[in-house]
Amino acid sequence: MFGNARILNVVIVIFAVIGLIAVLGIVGMAVMHVGMMHGMRSCTEAMRLWQ
Repeated sequence: MFGNARILNVVIVIFAVIGLIAVLGIVGMAVMHVGMMHGMRSCTEAMRLWQ
């Protein structure tokens, strides 16, 4: 990436890894939520009943 700024390369790699972990975590939680609720339809119905 940047030839002279080795520290900048390290910081960019660290932020990239943190972002990847965050995205994978969010996707995993969404998949688990939809799986537990048996689809989005029951989730919307539960929210409607909760109000």
